[in-house]
Amino acid sequence: MNKILIGINALLIIAVAFLFYKVYDGPDIKEPGKAEKTETPVVAEPVKATQQVATAPTGKLAYINIDRLNEESLEINDLVTETKRRKNNIEASVEHLSLQYQKKVEEFQMSQKAGIASQSDLEAKAREIQSLEQEAQNKQLQMDNLSMDINEKNVNFQKRVKDFLLKWNEGRYDFILSYSDAVPSMLLGNKTLEVTDEVIKNLNDEYKGRKGRK
Repeated sequence: MNKILIGINALLIIAVAFLFYKVYDGPDIKEPGKAEKTETPVVAEPVKATQQVATAPTGKLAYINIDRLNEESLEINDLVTETKRRKNNIEASVEHLSLQYQKKVEEFQMSQKAGIASQSDLEAKAREIQSLEQEAQNKQLQMDNLSMDINEKNVNFQKRVKDFLLKWNEGRYDFILSYSDAVPSMLLGNKTLEVTDEVIKNLNDEYKGRKGRK
Protein backbone atom coordinates (compact mmCIF):
# COMPACT_ATOMS: atom_id res chain seq x y z
CA MET A 1 0.00 0.00 0.00
CA ASN A 2 3.00 2.30 0.18
CA LYS A 3 2.67 2.95 -3.57
CA ILE A 4 -0.80 4.41 -3.13
CA LEU A 5 0.68 7.29 -1.13
CA ILE A 6 2.06 8.82 -4.31
CA GLY A 7 -1.42 9.25 -5.71
CA ILE A 8 -2.95 10.30 -2.40
CA ASN A 9 -0.29 12.95 -1.78
CA ALA A 10 -0.84 14.42 -5.26
CA LEU A 11 -4.58 14.58 -4.57
CA LEU A 12 -4.08 16.32 -1.25
CA ILE A 13 -1.64 18.88 -2.66
CA ILE A 14 -4.42 20.04 -4.99
CA ALA A 15 -6.93 20.16 -2.13
CA VAL A 16 -4.73 22.02 0.38
CA ALA A 17 -5.69 25.57 -0.65
CA PHE A 18 -9.29 24.89 -1.67
CA LEU A 19 -10.90 26.23 1.49
CA PHE A 20 -8.79 29.41 1.27
CA TYR A 21 -9.90 29.85 -2.35
CA LYS A 22 -13.56 29.48 -1.40
CA VAL A 23 -13.74 31.74 1.63
CA TYR A 24 -10.65 33.89 2.07
CA ASP A 25 -9.25 36.37 -0.43
CA GLY A 26 -6.78 37.92 2.01
CA PRO A 27 -8.37 41.37 2.58
CA ASP A 28 -6.42 43.86 4.62
CA ILE A 29 -8.42 45.29 7.51
CA LYS A 30 -7.97 49.03 7.76
CA GLU A 31 -6.89 49.62 11.31
CA PRO A 32 -7.64 53.04 12.78
CA GLY A 33 -4.58 52.89 15.01
CA LYS A 34 -2.04 50.72 16.74
CA ALA A 35 -2.70 48.94 20.01
CA GLU A 36 -1.51 45.82 21.76
CA LYS A 37 -3.29 42.60 20.76
CA THR A 38 -5.10 40.80 23.55
CA GLU A 39 -6.89 37.86 21.95
CA THR A 40 -5.41 34.35 22.11
CA PRO A 41 -5.46 32.18 18.95
CA VAL A 42 -7.56 29.00 19.13
CA VAL A 43 -5.96 25.93 17.53
CA ALA A 44 -8.13 22.96 16.56
CA GLU A 45 -7.21 19.51 17.81
CA PRO A 46 -5.23 17.67 15.11
CA VAL A 47 -6.54 14.50 13.48
CA LYS A 48 -4.43 11.41 14.08
CA ALA A 49 -3.15 9.70 10.93
CA THR A 50 -3.88 6.03 10.18
CA GLN A 51 -0.88 3.73 10.07
CA GLN A 52 0.04 2.51 6.59
CA VAL A 53 0.26 -1.21 5.88
CA ALA A 54 2.16 -2.61 2.88
CA THR A 55 0.27 -5.06 0.63
CA ALA A 56 1.14 -7.09 -2.46
CA PRO A 57 1.02 -5.02 -5.70
CA THR A 58 -2.14 -5.47 -7.79
CA GLY A 59 -1.08 -3.65 -10.96
CA LYS A 60 -4.36 -1.66 -10.82
CA LEU A 61 -4.96 2.07 -10.64
CA ALA A 62 -7.91 4.45 -10.24
CA TYR A 63 -8.45 8.18 -10.28
CA ILE A 64 -10.59 10.77 -8.51
CA ASN A 65 -11.95 14.04 -9.92
CA ILE A 66 -10.68 16.40 -7.23
CA ASP A 67 -12.85 19.27 -8.51
CA ARG A 68 -15.99 17.24 -7.85
CA LEU A 69 -14.67 16.05 -4.50
CA ASN A 70 -14.15 19.66 -3.40
CA GLU A 71 -17.54 20.81 -4.68
CA GLU A 72 -19.63 17.86 -3.44
CA SER A 73 -17.98 17.20 -0.09
CA LEU A 74 -20.54 17.96 2.65
CA GLU A 75 -17.72 18.70 5.09
CA ILE A 76 -16.14 21.27 2.76
CA ASN A 77 -19.53 22.87 2.11
CA ASP A 78 -20.20 23.20 5.84
CA LEU A 79 -16.72 24.61 6.46
CA VAL A 80 -17.13 27.15 3.66
CA THR A 81 -20.53 28.28 4.96
CA GLU A 82 -19.36 28.66 8.55
CA THR A 83 -16.10 30.39 7.64
CA LYS A 84 -17.83 32.84 5.30
CA ARG A 85 -20.27 33.68 8.08
CA ARG A 86 -17.44 34.37 10.54
CA LYS A 87 -15.48 36.38 7.97
CA ASN A 88 -18.50 38.52 7.03
CA ASN A 89 -19.27 39.22 10.70
CA ILE A 90 -15.71 40.36 11.36
CA GLU A 91 -15.64 42.57 8.27
CA ALA A 92 -19.00 44.14 9.17
CA SER A 93 -17.71 44.91 12.67
CA VAL A 94 -14.55 46.46 11.26
CA GLU A 95 -16.53 48.67 8.91
CA HIS A 96 -18.71 49.86 11.80
CA LEU A 97 -15.65 50.54 13.96
CA SER A 98 -14.01 52.49 11.16
CA LEU A 99 -17.02 54.79 10.84
CA GLN A 100 -17.13 55.31 14.61
CA TYR A 101 -13.41 56.03 14.74
CA GLN A 102 -13.57 58.58 11.96
CA LYS A 103 -16.48 60.34 13.66
CA LYS A 104 -14.76 60.43 17.07
CA VAL A 105 -11.51 61.74 15.61
CA GLU A 106 -13.35 64.53 13.78
CA GLU A 107 -15.24 65.47 16.93
CA PHE A 108 -12.01 65.54 18.94
CA GLN A 109 -10.22 67.72 16.37
CA MET A 110 -13.14 70.14 16.12
CA SER A 111 -13.41 70.47 19.91
CA GLN A 112 -9.66 70.96 20.24
CA LYS A 113 -9.54 73.55 17.47
CA ALA A 114 -12.55 75.49 18.75
CA GLY A 115 -11.13 75.57 22.26
CA ILE A 116 -14.57 75.14 23.81
CA ALA A 117 -13.99 71.75 25.41
CA SER A 118 -12.40 71.34 28.80
CA GLN A 119 -9.22 69.33 29.25
CA SER A 120 -11.19 66.54 30.95
CA ASP A 121 -13.61 66.38 28.01
CA LEU A 122 -10.73 66.13 25.55
CA GLU A 123 -9.12 63.39 27.62
CA ALA A 124 -12.41 61.48 27.68
CA LYS A 125 -12.72 61.74 23.89
CA ALA A 126 -9.09 60.58 23.52
CA ARG A 127 -9.86 57.54 25.68
CA GLU A 128 -12.85 56.70 23.47
CA ILE A 129 -10.60 56.86 20.41
CA GLN A 130 -8.02 54.62 22.07
CA SER A 131 -10.77 52.14 22.95
CA LEU A 132 -11.85 52.00 19.31
CA GLU A 133 -8.24 51.46 18.26
CA GLN A 134 -8.03 48.52 20.67
CA GLU A 135 -11.25 47.03 19.30
CA ALA A 136 -9.94 47.36 15.75
CA GLN A 137 -6.75 45.53 16.70
CA ASN A 138 -8.83 42.76 18.26
CA LYS A 139 -10.83 42.42 15.05
CA GLN A 140 -7.60 42.18 13.07
CA LEU A 141 -6.48 39.43 15.41
CA GLN A 142 -9.80 37.64 14.92
CA MET A 143 -9.21 37.69 11.16
CA ASP A 144 -5.68 36.34 11.70
CA ASN A 145 -7.11 33.59 13.91
CA LEU A 146 -9.69 32.79 11.24
CA SER A 147 -6.88 32.32 8.74
CA MET A 148 -5.13 29.97 11.16
CA ASP A 149 -8.38 28.09 11.72
CA ILE A 150 -8.82 27.61 7.96
CA ASN A 151 -5.31 26.18 7.76
CA GLU A 152 -6.02 23.81 10.63
CA LYS A 153 -9.30 22.63 9.12
CA ASN A 154 -7.59 22.11 5.75
CA VAL A 155 -4.93 19.93 7.38
CA ASN A 156 -7.53 17.90 9.27
CA PHE A 157 -9.68 17.43 6.15
CA GLN A 158 -6.66 16.24 4.18
CA LYS A 159 -5.80 13.72 6.90
CA ARG A 160 -9.37 12.42 6.94
CA VAL A 161 -9.35 11.98 3.14
CA LYS A 162 -6.02 10.19 3.30
CA ASP A 163 -7.16 7.96 6.17
CA PHE A 164 -10.40 7.18 4.35
CA LEU A 165 -8.59 6.21 1.15
CA LEU A 166 -6.18 3.97 3.04
CA LYS A 167 -9.09 2.12 4.67
CA TRP A 168 -11.35 2.12 1.62
CA ASN A 169 -8.69 0.95 -0.83
CA GLU A 170 -7.83 -2.26 1.07
CA GLY A 171 -5.09 -3.10 -1.40
CA ARG A 172 -7.33 -2.87 -4.49
CA TYR A 173 -5.24 -0.24 -6.25
CA ASP A 174 -1.52 0.49 -6.30
CA PHE A 175 -2.15 4.09 -7.36
CA ILE A 176 -5.07 6.49 -6.89
CA LEU A 177 -4.49 9.43 -9.23
CA SER A 178 -6.22 12.80 -9.18
CA TYR A 179 -7.76 14.86 -11.96
CA SER A 180 -8.44 18.58 -11.83
CA ASP A 181 -9.25 21.15 -14.50
CA ALA A 182 -7.28 23.71 -12.47
CA VAL A 183 -4.17 21.49 -12.28
CA PRO A 184 -4.39 19.07 -15.23
CA SER A 185 -1.72 16.60 -14.14
CA MET A 186 -3.70 13.89 -15.96
CA LEU A 187 -4.95 14.84 -19.42
CA LEU A 188 -7.05 11.75 -20.18
CA GLY A 189 -8.41 8.84 -18.17
CA ASN A 190 -10.59 5.80 -18.84
CA LYS A 191 -13.95 6.48 -17.15
CA THR A 192 -14.12 2.88 -15.96
CA LEU A 193 -11.16 3.67 -13.69
CA GLU A 194 -12.87 6.66 -12.05
CA VAL A 195 -13.92 6.09 -8.43
CA THR A 196 -15.06 9.64 -7.67
CA ASP A 197 -18.74 8.78 -7.06
CA GLU A 198 -17.94 6.00 -4.61
CA VAL A 199 -15.36 8.05 -2.73
CA ILE A 200 -17.64 11.12 -2.43
CA LYS A 201 -20.59 9.02 -1.26
CA ASN A 202 -18.57 7.21 1.40
CA LEU A 203 -16.81 10.38 2.57
CA ASN A 204 -20.14 12.17 2.92
CA ASP A 205 -21.74 9.21 4.73
CA GLU A 206 -18.79 9.12 7.12
CA TYR A 207 -19.04 12.88 7.71
CA LYS A 208 -22.81 12.74 8.33
CA GLY A 209 -22.26 9.99 10.89
CA ARG A 210 -19.50 11.97 12.60
CA LYS A 211 -21.59 15.15 12.52
CA GLY A 212 -24.61 13.35 13.97
CA ARG A 213 -22.60 12.15 16.96
CA LYS A 214 -21.60 15.70 17.97
